[in-house]
Amino acid sequence: MEKTSMLREPDLLDQVHLFFDNAGELTGIRREYLDFIKRSASVLTFKLPLQRDNGEFEILEAYRVHHSLHTMPCKGGLRLSADLNARTAEALALITSIKMGLCDIPFGGSFGGVKCDPRKYSQNELEKIVRRYTLELAQRGFIGPAIDVPEPDLHVTTAMMSWVKDTYQTLYGNQNINAAAVCTGKAPSQGGIEGCEGSWGKGVCRGVEAFLSLPAFSDRFDTKPGLSGKTSVFLGFGKVAYWTAKYFVETGSMIVGIVTSSSAIYDEAGLDFESVSKYYIEHSTFKGYGDGKKVYEEDKLDEVLYKPCDILVQASVEGKININNVDKLRTKIVVEAICGATTYFAQKMLDSKGIAVIPDLILNVGWAVSSYFEWLKNIGHVKLGRLVKGWEKSSKEAILSLVGKAPEKATDIEGGSEKDIVDAALVDVLKQTIKAVSYTHLRAHETRHDLVCRLLLEKKKKKKK
Repeated sequence: MEKTSMLREPDLLDQVHLFFDNAGELTGIRREYLDFIKRSASVLTFKLPLQRDNGEFEILEAYRVHHSLHTMPCKGGLRLSADLNARTAEALALITSIKMGLCDIPFGGSFGGVKCDPRKYSQNELEKIVRRYTLELAQRGFIGPAIDVPEPDLHVTTAMMSWVKDTYQTLYGNQNINAAAVCTGKAPSQGGIEGCEGSWGKGVCRGVEAFLSLPAFSDRFDTKPGLSGKTSVFLGFGKVAYWTAKYFVETGSMIVGIVTSSSAIYDEAGLDFESVSKYYIEHSTFKGYGDGKKVYEEDKLDEVLYKPCDILVQASVEGKININNVDKLRTKIVVEAICGATTYFAQKMLDSKGIAVIPDLILNVGWAVSSYFEWLKNIGHVKLGRLVKGWEKSSKEAILSLVGKAPEKATDIEGGSEKDIVDAALVDVLKQTIKAVSYTHLRAHETRHDLVCRLLLEKKKKKKK
């Protein structure tokens, strides 16, 4: 990224509070209530001792924030990052609370992790860090199926979430039959949901499609419905970006550029997603990739970010779209695939330029739904759909027999898989969330004339009844 003098903005927590205060002004709720709502319920900071493989000892700093205890358990990410601090954890816990409320999912918001660079530690050392983190939270009553249920965030894998589960079960498994529900994002063999590793990306893709299909959105930003034929540039290429890009390609979008922290790649005619992603997974960089595509290295990465495109997907880390680069963006739509993708003042500038911003609060529904269903599965001790799968099949066979069609010649009469159930719920939650947000937006911005017209129409409807 650019090395020129950079303008500083407020940190993530202050920015989230600014967004919150702006929205709060439209609610009519008293200021002192809003100030109470946005504050965290509990902020835990503690130290983790680690004995390295070479015998040396190291002390790491760790955090866990519970934002809201009104709906239990709390739910939020577990991150391993050298940039993590308590204020960032507070900001992400507040964002999570708001998301859960928007999606009507009964969790409070939480967030936490360990301040470390996971690339500098061996697999054995990472396991020690994650297990000790879980132990410290358990000793303080900060984790549990009915207290706080972590999920994977930056640099955290399904294997690490299985370590969380195993550590907690070792401590409390003989007393708590629901101990496996202590975290989500686990491998299917450990109680996770089969085929749902891409649910976050699917939620982003389906959410963008839903916004593009709204007449009010299309008219305001001069776009056509659907992703088909639209060019896109991706900022970041981790788990979220990979799955979002994969679903974008499947729905007809043409990816022309990808920017990571160490390299970037661009082709105006469109990238071969399968080939490019395979190379990046194997080498963790685009350097050395052939096939005639232009590869950019560290001092020229922003050149790809500033290329013209229909959609710019921010799937890197918080604040990558900011006041230092927002004026150079040449896109029609910014998609916030991760929390805090765009800074407060950058979003104000995008609004003034007429560039649409599709917010993370709605697009991150995918992981929220998947996490909720995994937790329900672990609490219920039964696979999703198992109780009705056989009945669904037999009832469909009976219907086919009544219409004179042989059941054995029919396809898709089996009951839905866990993935099918979660995907269906994801689409439904997205529709309901976007509908509710659109209605709130219209009510908040309606003019006096609009208000009078709406009240007269409602009055006429009541008279007809």
